[in-house]
Amino acid sequence: MSLVHQKHRRLALVTTAATLFFLFFVQGISAQAARAGCRNVPGDPGWPTLGQWEQLDEAVGGRLIKTIPIGSSCYKNTINVANGKDDIHVFNKATCENVQKNWQEPTFHDESSSSVQQTYFANNSCNPINVQGDCGIGSYVQYAIDVRKDQDAIAGIAFARKYNIRLVIRNTGHDYLGKSTGFGALALWTHHLKDISPVIQYKSNHYNGPALKVSAGVQVSEVYNYLEKQKYTAVGGECPSVGIAGGYIFAGGHSPGSSLYGLAADGILEMSGIFANGSHFTASPIHNQDLYWFLSGSGAGGTVAYMSSVTFRIFKDFPVSGAIFTMPYAGILTEDEFWPLIDTWHSITPDITAAGAYTYAFYQQGYFQIWPLFLPLKSESEALDLLKPFISHVDRLKKTHPELNYNLTTSTYPTFNTAYKALFPPLASGTLQWSSRLIPKTVIQNYSSDLSKTFRSLFNDGANIVEAIMNPSLAASNPIAPNSVLPAWRTSIIDAVVGKPYNESAPFEQMRADRKFITENWTPALEKLAPVERGGGAYMNEADAEDPNWRESFYGFYERQLAIKRKYDPEGLWYAKTAVGSEFWAEDEAQRLCRVK
Repeated sequence: MSLVHQKHRRLALVTTAATLFFLFFVQGISAQAARAGCRNVPGDPGWPTLGQWEQLDEAVGGRLIKTIPIGSSCYKNTINVANGKDDIHVFNKATCENVQKNWQEPTFHDESSSSVQQTYFANNSCNPINVQGDCGIGSYVQYAIDVRKDQDAIAGIAFARKYNIRLVIRNTGHDYLGKSTGFGALALWTHHLKDISPVIQYKSNHYNGPALKVSAGVQVSEVYNYLEKQKYTAVGGECPSVGIAGGYIFAGGHSPGSSLYGLAADGILEMSGIFANGSHFTASPIHNQDLYWFLSGSGAGGTVAYMSSVTFRIFKDFPVSGAIFTMPYAGILTEDEFWPLIDTWHSITPDITAAGAYTYAFYQQGYFQIWPLFLPLKSESEALDLLKPFISHVDRLKKTHPELNYNLTTSTYPTFNTAYKALFPPLASGTLQWSSRLIPKTVIQNYSSDLSKTFRSLFNDGANIVEAIMNPSLAASNPIAPNSVLPAWRTSIIDAVVGKPYNESAPFEQMRADRKFITENWTPALEKLAPVERGGGAYMNEADAEDPNWRESFYGFYERQLAIKRKYDPEGLWYAKTAVGSEFWAEDEAQRLCRVK
């Protein structure tokens, strides 16, 4: 009997929840790892047999997926996950060409139960761009359950506990820190959980107003499209592929509406999930208050539980004005002319966020752009007024350099979603390795020289710089109830991302060296500019995954967060890189996840 895989070969086997409980709990949780304190991986004595995997497949209605990496069609030999040796004969030139063509398209990875958009975390396994050797599993999950109901998740959790294997939760693979994958892991794949409730008129002691309930697999674009028809909108991500009800919202979640309405976590009304022991729970400001506080800002639900749904507030739709500025300057402006212009740009960012706007700025060698300035509830002329000091500085430079040309356009849109689709260009996946830092208003206004010197040094060191300009202040956010959102968000103006291009064609050792260089050089430079003492921090979803100071940078209440993690996950089933409690685990030389003594 063979297990189903990503070409949809499935078993038509079904079992009842009662039988499932008998199989997984009555028999007991007893498997031993090859090393004490480690999760089992393929080849360990405690790793499940093929027959035991087939029992799990039967328990979840034939929806257990055996990972075949999506780059495998480019390889002459692809190792069979089931036994770790046989070739499964999936090489296909035409399919391979399609994979190569779409490799950096986020939607291409969305529909996979195993692929990751930040391909560095696949450990160069089955790289379709630089084909070498055989296609092995690498850091991809070993199997995934296509979860369609809570009982599927319960079965997967019980199986992982019984056989002591790594468990991850994933939706689209839109993950910049490697949390949704792991060697030897079983994944709870939530992508097909697409329930969206009708608009709710929610009533509680903490909030009375419109709300929406969504299941774990719903994506940002699906929420925006649905709500637009109802004349509402929501705080959701900038990338359409983001799963709104997963690591995005539970880690904070910034949005084009964040300067106006705060972070996604600020609007959580209640959430439902499943603990490691298989029991269901609901958390809200009045039920399981500590868990509500934790999950509203402390990271992926997989830190303490499997999350099945979340209910959050929504807002009446609104018109948006936009502006786009582009300026090639290579061979025209000197450094001593360009960086004072950037100082002017930074000086107006607090005014931009105070107006409720959200903005991206991109720095590349010889090219600078603001794309877009996204300004809710304001006119095009008001958008131009916000940019006026910066444009005036450019015009003064143009008098000295007549060949300096720039393009500035404005536009107006009747709804949030029409503006969102028009103003935010599609982003390729896996193109950068990066670090990031939240830069507070105090640094911009009181340490402007440090800001200028740091950015100039990083840029001259080869960094591509992306700034997301927003201020989800407490006044704008109006949180439903106290939450664990990183305090640095409340005074932050710039979410600064600095990165090196990720080259799929280059030797993987070079990409590892680039990753190490960023961690050892650029992350400390950003932390020095905006230390915690100055109100700095880092957004845990877009930070340096190897930051040695992640507990201080990503979390604002770590001891309290860790205590809640231990309360609700006493066995330590749930693990994700840089998640609360992850310091007690590490991968060994074989990528086996082991407890740190």
